Amino acid sequence: MKLFLHITYFEWLSLWRSNTLKTLLLIVLGAGIYGIFFGKFEIDKQQQKIEQVKQHEIQQMDSLMAWVQLDTTSIQNKQKWKQAASPVGVGWNKHFTYFKTHQASDGAGLCLGQRDLYPVYYAFNVSDLARQVNTAELANPTKLLSGNFDLSYVYVFIFPLLLIALFYNLYAGEKEGGTLSILQAQSCSLWFLFLSKGIVRVLIVWGLAAILLTLGFWIQGISIANNLGLFSQWAVIISMYCLIWAAVMACIVWFRLHSALSAMIGLSVWLLCTLVLPAMLNLFVLANETLPNRTEMLHTYREMNGEIWGQPKSYVLKEFYADHPELNDGDTTNFHKWYYASFTLFDKKAVLLDVAFETQVMQRNALIDKWIWLAPAAMVQAQLSELSNTDRASHLQFMKEVRAYHAALKKLYYARIFSNKEFNLQDLQELEQKL
Repeated sequence: MKLFLHITYFEWLSLWRSNTLKTLLLIVLGAGIYGIFFGKFEIDKQQQKIEQVKQHEIQQMDSLMAWVQLDTTSIQNKQKWKQAASPVGVGWNKHFTYFKTHQASDGAGLCLGQRDLYPVYYAFNVSDLARQVNTAELANPTKLLSGNFDLSYVYVFIFPLLLIALFYNLYAGEKEGGTLSILQAQSCSLWFLFLSKGIVRVLIVWGLAAILLTLGFWIQGISIANNLGLFSQWAVIISMYCLIWAAVMACIVWFRLHSALSAMIGLSVWLLCTLVLPAMLNLFVLANETLPNRTEMLHTYREMNGEIWGQPKSYVLKEFYADHPELNDGDTTNFHKWYYASFTLFDKKAVLLDVAFETQVMQRNALIDKWIWLAPAAMVQAQLSELSNTDRASHLQFMKEVRAYHAALKKLYYARIFSNKEFNLQDLQELEQKL
């Protein structure tokens, strides 16, 4: 143990005297800090949008609650009162626009995952939900090609390069510098010397990773004490990922090649693991599980919608009443009842299409999960996204909450629409509690 500590101490002094190491560490540290601030900027921007729509929602409700109490003797006040009291509306003249927001979790700024792909809020009313949540633009396609330069990106793509730079000349540097014979003359074995030197390099990388992770939590405003489990899981995943790359470089060094050749092989492995294998895995999955065509799904939505709107009022309402007997008052001619019943029937059919779409996606994801170990970079990125609740599963859970919220609102609205009742102040206060 004493010999090991002696070797590691002098190896650290030797490395630290090199300006190359300092330059590398500063570059990676700078990239990491940039990634932290970029992730924070993106999450802050999303949170600002969420706050804006929530404020807009509150202002809407405040207006309705004020209007429903107006004196209706004047024409202007009567129009406002009708807007607040009437639960029905045609086109965009709906009673209220509700917002369901997807709040960012702790650690979302460290790994943005798919929060740049899916909307962080949906705006909808009590008409058809399927159309309203499927017509929003997802993201800028050009931006999605390059991805986001967050802290997880630095860990997954740049830290392996740092390890390659530290390990490629571990053996060849001694041989080409003429000091290998001196090492061979030492009392300890050569493999023990290089193992100790390799451990020093791994510890340097781990130390930098720990510094960046700590800075990331601090800059993002995440309490390490209150999120010790999250911090530990991040640390374990990153440490193991770095250790794997150190082992890869150790295997390359084992063949005792020239430093230039070792560096070339290391970079080739990096390209293979971070770019080629993920692309090949994606092609393999596409060949076996075709990606659902969202454009075709939206086209099917339009066809279904047109089919329902082309049916007579009596036919639509009879089908609606069969599913909702508690709302059946025998009226099959009322326009507003037919209008909202049509939306309900559309959503009923659209759910089946959504389930089929999600089933295809889940089958595709299951195939990816089966073979993702072949692409370590993609696997680590997926694990960090899952920890940060920025993966697809998090969005699917958000969509479940959206559907449940919409269903609860419909229950309140339809009870008044199909009984020809209007909202009063108490009703609006009940709706306010759901915001």
